[in-house]
Amino acid sequence: MAAWPGSLPTLLEQGAQETRQQGFLRSSMDIGPPKQRARFTALSRFYSGTMLMTATQKAAFDTFYTTTIGEGADQFDFLDPSDQVTTIQARFTGVPTAAALDAGYWRVTLPLEVLP
Repeated sequence: MAAWPGSLPTLLEQGAQETRQQGFLRSSMDIGPPKQRARFTALSRFYSGTMLMTATQKAAFDTFYTTTIGEGADQFDFLDPSDQVTTIQARFTGVPTAAALDAGYWRVTLPLEVLP
């Protein structure tokens, strides 16, 4: 399995968001409160965040995304954004976007799914 390149940042910038997959099913009743039951035993987490990259790092990211993980189709090892210690299995849920900043820097937006 591919691993996130060591030359790239691993920390999502301030303002990153985490969303959990809903793991229960809720059903309305004719009378009384709705019922809930577990729906899955393994749930994904989703992150949306940005990383500040130099032009060199962005070129390395483009190679990783395009070649190493097949335009984002494959999963890869990544540091868990919530603790920056645990290695997780992640994959892209959409196409990353990049915005050029001053002096050769890029802000790259990463839509990620953490696999259970």
